[in-house]
Amino acid sequence: MRLARAAVAFAVLVVAWAANLAYACPSCASPLEENRQAFVDTTIFLTVVPLTMMGGFVWWLRRKVRERDEAPEIAVPQNLLRDAGRFSKDP
Repeated sequence: MRLARAAVAFAVLVVAWAANLAYACPSCASPLEENRQAFVDTTIFLTVVPLTMMGGFVWWLRRKVRERDEAPEIAVPQNLLRDAGRFSKDP
């Protein structure tokens, strides 16, 4: 148990030390305005594209359902309904 606690504490220290070395990606923490603007533009793009794809799918699905609801029903001849043969419920 004591060894497990020491291993967890060591892992936490290693992760904290490694994060200090990384600082952040150059785009996120860069003092240059170009990099900062590129980060913001990329964030907007990666937010809008999936939402647009989901919206497009919902629009397409809604259109297909409306087309299906407006489609005429297929007419069934009455003799098919009367002549069910041995499967008929009428005696």
